[in-house]
Amino acid sequence: MRAKRLTWKLLQQLPPAPAEFEDVEPSEPDDDATPPPAVSDYVWESVKTVKNSFGLYREYPSIPTHDPDRNLSLADQSNIPAPAQNPSTLLPGARLSPASALTSITSPGFVHPFKNSTIFGFMNWMWSGFIMKSIAEVQRLIDFIVSDDFKKEDLIGFNLKAETAKFDRTLGGGVADALGNASGVTDGWKETEVEIEVPDGKKRGASEPLPVFSVPGLHFRNLTQTVKMVLQDRSARFFHYTPFKQFWQRSSDDPPQRIYNELYSSPAYIRAHEKVQRLPAELNCTLERVVAALMFWSDSTHLANFGTASLWPVYLFFGNQSKWVRGKPRAGACHHVAYMPKVRISAYHLTCH
Repeated sequence: MRAKRLTWKLLQQLPPAPAEFEDVEPSEPDDDATPPPAVSDYVWESVKTVKNSFGLYREYPSIPTHDPDRNLSLADQSNIPAPAQNPSTLLPGARLSPASALTSITSPGFVHPFKNSTIFGFMNWMWSGFIMKSIAEVQRLIDFIVSDDFKKEDLIGFNLKAETAKFDRTLGGGVADALGNASGVTDGWKETEVEIEVPDGKKRGASEPLPVFSVPGLHFRNLTQTVKMVLQDRSARFFHYTPFKQFWQRSSDDPPQRIYNELYSSPAYIRAHEKVQRLPAELNCTLERVVAALMFWSDSTHLANFGTASLWPVYLFFGNQSKWVRGKPRAGACHHVAYMPKVRISAYHLTCH
């Protein structure tokens, strides 16, 4: 049977991988961490790459320590069907690790909040994977049972309901691990009440307070912990932390033209990066200074085809991630950080309060 091939109308010429840098000698890795430059020492070094087949090249402030585009594939930016994979590898964002990953548990906090690897494995199998336990899901359980982490004596006194309640408390950040640290799942949601000062149209002096309207039911989670959680996630391997200017040059005789296509190559991001580099150095800190580009959106969502049920979420994207990856529905690039309640203020309520 003759293999089907796409016609020339459907074939697209994809851009090549990022080019190498011009006239830059590769440096040997240094075991000793290099301290960040002093405030007055920072300059944009204009390290350029060679032009690719489209005439595009980049200008960096220095050689980036991490270039995610080198490992970025077409499948990471599109919904092209991929070859069949083991179901245990399809859940990188699961709360619990796949059972096949339990082959070497050395850290005392790895099985937190459970007492041992056996209980952890069973809870992992129950609360991760697919809802319908198929042949592949049962095989995943069998793989755990035959592993060295399974010990039948650990199941003495096991109570599934109690362990599930413990897991729920951990997700809310209310359980410390064996080392006394706070729960590793620090993206737990909290609820609070917001007080809003409402103008009532009356003349008031500087010391006279305005009427206060209390709005209960604002659900939110800690923004700092959310950023930390995302940067520790597997998807952060595609984040850009070093800005660059991208140019297009038709030929060596033509002047280069600036290309604006990503947030991390925009003038605003470059200015923020330079501002961070010029901040006073932290004492004994040798870490690289980078900018986390937080992008917030908020709009009302309708939850059902029939009825009036709705939510008003506040969600977060990271500008460090390419817009092509960020726009992929399965990329998990959208992070909810708050849910705002709807407010209806009546004249009677303001008059009475």
